[in-house]
Amino acid sequence: MKISKIVASLVMMLLPWAASAQLSNTLFFDKLNPRQHKVSPASQPVGKFYVGMPGLSTVAVSGGNSRFTFRDLVENKEVNGELRSLLFMDKDADGMQNFLDKLKFKERIFAASQVDLLDFGFRFKENGFFTFGVSNRMETMMIMPHQIPAIIFEGMSNHEIYNFRLNRLSVSSSVFSEVAAGYSHKLNDKLSIGGKFKFLLGHANVYTDFYDLDMKGSEDEWHFKGDASIHGSVPGLRFVPNDEHQFGEVEYDKDQPIKSFVKPRGHGMAIDFGMNYQILPELKVSASVLDLGFVRWKKDLLQVDVKGDFVYDGVQFDINDDSTKYYKHYGEELEKMYKINDDPDKYSSALATKLNVGAEYSFWEDRVGVGLLSTTYFFRRTAWEEFVLSTNFRPCSFVSLSLSYNMFDGEWNNLNAGVNMNLGPVNLYASVDHIPLKYAKIEDYKVPSNTRFMRANVGLAFIFGSHKKRDSDRDGVPDKYDLCPETLPGVPVDSVGCPLDTDKDGVPDYLDKCPDTPKDVVVDPLGCPVDTDGDGVVDYLDQCPDTPYEAKVDSVGCPLDTDGDGIPDYLDKCANTPAEAYGKTDSTGCPKDTDGDGIPDYLDTCPDEAGVESNKGCPEVKEEVKTVFKKALTGIQFETGKAIIKKKSYPILNDIVKIMKENPSYKLSIVGHTDNVGKPKLNKKLSLNRANAVKAYLKKKGVEESRMTADGLGDTMPIKDNKTAAGRAKNRRVEFEVEY
Repeated sequence: MKISKIVASLVMMLLPWAASAQLSNTLFFDKLNPRQHKVSPASQPVGKFYVGMPGLSTVAVSGGNSRFTFRDLVENKEVNGELRSLLFMDKDADGMQNFLDKLKFKERIFAASQVDLLDFGFRFKENGFFTFGVSNRMETMMIMPHQIPAIIFEGMSNHEIYNFRLNRLSVSSSVFSEVAAGYSHKLNDKLSIGGKFKFLLGHANVYTDFYDLDMKGSEDEWHFKGDASIHGSVPGLRFVPNDEHQFGEVEYDKDQPIKSFVKPRGHGMAIDFGMNYQILPELKVSASVLDLGFVRWKKDLLQVDVKGDFVYDGVQFDINDDSTKYYKHYGEELEKMYKINDDPDKYSSALATKLNVGAEYSFWEDRVGVGLLSTTYFFRRTAWEEFVLSTNFRPCSFVSLSLSYNMFDGEWNNLNAGVNMNLGPVNLYASVDHIPLKYAKIEDYKVPSNTRFMRANVGLAFIFGSHKKRDSDRDGVPDKYDLCPETLPGVPVDSVGCPLDTDKDGVPDYLDKCPDTPKDVVVDPLGCPVDTDGDGVVDYLDQCPDTPYEAKVDSVGCPLDTDGDGIPDYLDKCANTPAEAYGKTDSTGCPKDTDGDGIPDYLDTCPDEAGVESNKGCPEVKEEVKTVFKKALTGIQFETGKAIIKKKSYPILNDIVKIMKENPSYKLSIVGHTDNVGKPKLNKKLSLNRANAVKAYLKKKGVEESRMTADGLGDTMPIKDNKTAAGRAKNRRVEFEVEY
């Protein structure tokens, strides 16, 4: 077994750890912990003022690696009848292939610590909260491409050429102080936002910057090509020229005073920002970005540049010649490739940035919550993910507990737990992420066998002045200002604690089935507009609010009147009354028949006098009347060419007078006609004058003028041939027609 394999396996477990999120994930859901703003800047502590115990307000440590657990390196196996603990590289072990499989991915080795030296915050008015803090932090991160350990443990196959790009290899280790000022503001009942500015004082740093680093190898030779720099900013670390080495040596001054580490060697800045949104009374979502920043290093600088090529093709030596400098040639080549820079450059190192996205659904009056948190870490063009499923318990205002299950790099195998207690003004909290659940026994010691990293937080602070006054119904409005102190749980309320009534109809929204009722509309207990007559048209739109139940109505709530006769359908026994009968119907919607002759008034020319259908509802003209009128056709004579009635025509006219007086409903149409002798215009005038002469005679005898009309048609309507004297005599006539 090669000693290099053993050394490499130990290095992978013992290298300095580096920064994951050093604050526990359980803090994201701990509403009673005044430090929640450190992971979600929009969150506000529950009190009016809090102050952390210096040095104990927050103490956080974390560390581990992304791939390997103890059981990947050591296994218990029976060998020759004896149970032994074997390193994975042991020839009798079974774990080599599992180890090599995990090497196919980039390895991250990380650790962090944080100690709060000053930590306090206070409420600003009702909706704002300021926070201030000074912390000392350490972050270290190493990202190792898989090719480096793989070539160590897998070796090389004959005749195979390996090409590795190692520019992703990076190391960053920083010690710095953080001075932070933050503010969060509650914009409304649902949305809160917050941000934090951090001024960074750098104390020490080691940082790699590999621009272009390639390694090509075969069984014959190795060829390295490098373009990289290793930077440092550490007090007491210096370059010492050396005659034996052209590039000198790096030494550390052991007598360097501790206080020299306090002085800043670089400055930087970072920001946090976040938001909380209450989608539902039970559901809140949150998002935050943390540690988006850098440190610029300027003092106590050290820089080692790697630039050039190095070829290793094996060593030839004489075993009997002790004076042979076997590696002198390669040492000289390396000296050319590695050089300590006498005038190091200022440089910047970035912090590991975190993106948190979480949600919590609460029930039982916010005493129990179920949360989901996704945390994405970003560092040097590398990102990785952590998921947490959390159950949170808040049985009272003094205690909150969290228990969660954690997935990291695709594996679900760890529990997180946290507790926060508010004992009067004293706040205590402790949490551990990735609690080891399985252990292996090495001699008399137990070590975690299935855990790749851990985080632990503890803290002590003091909270003064409860921001949340007594709120019996838990509606967010203190009892002192609550005009509705017994509101049901979960009901949205207004500024005075009463259930919201958006449309101001007197029915709160949570009971209102019609939440958009117009202003001043009378509503029922469910908040819907009243429909007194139950016709389907609400009262404020109903133009006929007292419609009987059985009546069908139109869009404005009035009974339908299909035929438009003014009688609604539900009362109309003649639903298809024609339009010409409008105004001539009775109370049942049927056409009137005033004289009872079976002919409706709208068709009856004589609606007040019984008649026959053949005479349009008027009485039938008597035969004796018809005889008199027929006799009058030729019996009335005039002087030739004049409108003077001859006396021998008086008896017939007197008979007509008698008929008109005996039949007061008669109306008489008098029409004069002539033959075609003479000019048509003169004939028409003559015929009209003769009709008027007859009318004047009848009027003189007592027939009302209003009952008579006169007209003259001249020679336009002959009844006989005008070519004969007899025919012309027949055409000279006065016609009488009874009208009603």
